Amino acid sequence: MKVVWGAASHVGMLRQQNEDAFVAETNVFVVADGMGGHNAGEVASALAVQGMRNAAGNGFSSAESVVSAINAANAEIHQASGGPTDQRGMGTTLTAVVPLPAAGAEPQRMVVANVGDSRVYLLRGGELKQVSSDHSYVQELLTEGYISAAEARVHPRRNIVTRALGIEGDVNADSWVLPMVVGDRYVLCSDGLVDEVEDEQIAHMLRETPDPQIAADRLVAAANDNGGRDNVTVVVVDVVADDIVPVAATKQPNAPKRGKRKLLVAAASIVVLVAVSIGAIGWYARGGYFVGFDGEGDDATLTLFKGRPQSVLWFSPTVQLDSGVKRSEVFPALALDIDENPTYSSPERAEAYVNSIRGVVEEQREGAGS
Repeated sequence: MKVVWGAASHVGMLRQQNEDAFVAETNVFVVADGMGGHNAGEVASALAVQGMRNAAGNGFSSAESVVSAINAANAEIHQASGGPTDQRGMGTTLTAVVPLPAAGAEPQRMVVANVGDSRVYLLRGGELKQVSSDHSYVQELLTEGYISAAEARVHPRRNIVTRALGIEGDVNADSWVLPMVVGDRYVLCSDGLVDEVEDEQIAHMLRETPDPQIAADRLVAAANDNGGRDNVTVVVVDVVADDIVPVAATKQPNAPKRGKRKLLVAAASIVVLVAVSIGAIGWYARGGYFVGFDGEGDDATLTLFKGRPQSVLWFSPTVQLDSGVKRSEVFPALALDIDENPTYSSPERAEAYVNSIRGVVEEQREGAGS
């Protein structure tokens, strides 16, 4: 698998300068929304983006390496904020999507990380969901049930973040590791998009705009059309197949109409063609591996299957590995990802994914038993 992308940024309809910054390169995608007086916000976001770009030059290998780069960027901004007076107290949000290369038996994965209220969305199977978690005052009110989602959109203090790079010497970044799935579309954005465009409209525009650059441009334009009260930055990242191998259809020959012998030859050809077709269908139905839950409800077990998620004719997937992990033991958001039946070309990569989940669950079991 590989990624293709598009990116757009605009100062908005009311601001004088753009304090957003972004990087969109093969191995790192980042959006940062700066804050602070004078040019301080612009400096902070630029430092954050440059720090992540530099770290990507050395290569990311895990979620921990991404978080380490965020910590290093935080330290640099915090140190810089102690310099010129107009940079004191500057800070920035940061949200990142980092594709991890396949390594050995490890499948290709995507790291999502964030600090602040810039967001990462994932469009999978036509459904849009927010992957990142807002670190904001309004999100805390929403989580505690003091306000509704509709009230959160217009709350007068929705611009107050509870975490940001550069404010303190240490920062706590959230991170997630998701399997890379062909067809997934990630959207990184500053709050200039989500404050002006509702999630339903974002999803609609993403579904009807296949090209990621055009999608990014349209989302930024929509934010400006709806008021553009803040800077707005959007990066759209699509996961696509490395290559596409076309499958040629086999045309069935017409049976000759003259001669008994020719009829027999035609019949034999048809029998061979049917046998070959059945063999090809069987090869397709049994090819590949996928991960899913075997059974129903909380007691369903995390399982590695051989075959296709959907049965093809009379060919059904078979169990390759029963992990012994129950659905109730898996983090809910991850369980939803597993429901999408991530597929793999080799059993080693699929088993590595299952084992990574089983390892986390076993640690939780040990912690609960101690």
